This record gives sequence, C-alpha cells and structure tokens, in this order.
Amino acid sequence: MKKRPKRGFLVALLIGFDEKEIHAWKVYSHSLRFYKTIKLTRKWKYLDDKQIYHSLEELVNLIRLVIRDGLKSILLANPQKNNYSTIFLNHINKHHQWLVRSRGYNRVSIGEIVGTANTLEGANYLISQEKSLDIISETTTDEINLLVKQLNKIINVGDPNKLLLYSLEDIEALIYGKGKKDKSAADKLDFLIVTENFINRNKQKNRIHRLMQIANNKGIITKTISIENPAVDRFDQFGGLLAFKKTN
Repeated sequence: MKKRPKRGFLVALLIGFDEKEIHAWKVYSHSLRFYKTIKLTRKWKYLDDKQIYHSLEELVNLIRLVIRDGLKSILLANPQKNNYSTIFLNHINKHHQWLVRSRGYNRVSIGEIVGTANTLEGANYLISQEKSLDIISETTTDEINLLVKQLNKIINVGDPNKLLLYSLEDIEALIYGKGKKDKSAADKLDFLIVTENFINRNKQKNRIHRLMQIANNKGIITKTISIENPAVDRFDQFGGLLAFKKTN
C-alpha cells in the first residue's frame, strides 16, 4: 500500500497571476495543494477597468474565505516584467484597506515573489527557491508576531474574564463541551495555538490533531507554529499548547 505524502500544517496562501487566470494554492509545511482558480474573461492586457475590478473583487472574496479560518499570510507570485500583483495591491489599498491597515491580528501579511505559479510543478518549484523561502519566512513571521502581541495583551491586562488556558485537559474540556454540535467554545476562545515542538514530543499525536480539527470546526482559529519561527519560544514557554480569547 502506497503511503500518502506528509501534508504538514498550513503556512500561507499562494496567489499566482497568469495572463488569463489567477491560481490559488495552499502552502503547507511539507506540501502544496491546489485551492481555486479564477478565470478571467480575456487576457489581462485586454481587460477594461470594470472587468479588472470585478476579477480582483473575486480574488478578495477568495482571500476572505481563508482569513476567516485564520490564515493571514498571503504570497503574491507575479511573472517577470508584469505588474499584476501591483495592480492587486493598489486595488486593496483603494477598496479594502481593512486587509492591510487593520490593527492587531485582523491584518493580513502580504509577501511578493517573482515567478509563475500556474501549475502544481511551477508553484512547487517557485516556493522551493531560496529567495521565495526567505519571503515566506518574513511574511509568516509577521503574522505570528501579531499573535504574540495578542498573547502579551491577555497577560498584561490580567482580566479574569479573558481566558488563557495551557493545560491539554482544560482546553479539551472547554472545546469539546457538550459535544460536536456545541459551538459555545468559540464564544470563550478565539485561538488554539500548538507549536511544532509540542506535536513532535507528544506521543498522542492523534489526540492533538483531533483537538485541532474539532476546534477549527467550532470556529476557533487553530495555528501551528513552526520550529523555525523566531516567535516559537514565546509559545513554548507555556508548554507549546495554549488557547485564549483576543482582547481589544
């Protein structure tokens, strides 16, 4: 029986601009998966302003779906000698400033890569390049630093009504609640953070993955922090597993 390749944890959304299509890929720590394709009515250079607007609005709506699930690192792959990503960034700054200028964890982190990502092979090759890896690291680090700020706020405010849990049993008890259909945990928790170190040293990996899946299903943002992320030590200070609600 052929063993399935390891997918890893979700890292970023890769947007690949092409002449007649916009390709979206989910970037995992050990793989890349196709997400969606937006087809343009004609080639970019023949689109009028109204057609460009509607195509970019479709892309914004696609991004809305992933950030709703807690993915805030967006990578834009732009072919050489083209300015598609610049057009998109100008569109965001004009019509959707909430994407890039929000305070706290609501803001997305955007990185730009030069190259094409219109096929699985091309996208894989692009993100494997050293320059691309550096940009991915910078973009995701920016996102995780926003999470650290949220965690520090909870600690500094010291509000007893704001939960901060770092016991596996306590987190399970709250998230599982009264069963799979009980969504009340999302009223008390916004984030479930798990570090790669915690997963690697835990013998009950299925238990951890089940917790993360159910938390995600109940509307709690789940995030795995890579060993290589500079901010991982802050979360490992709490044992590598913690859940909390953000504060204003």
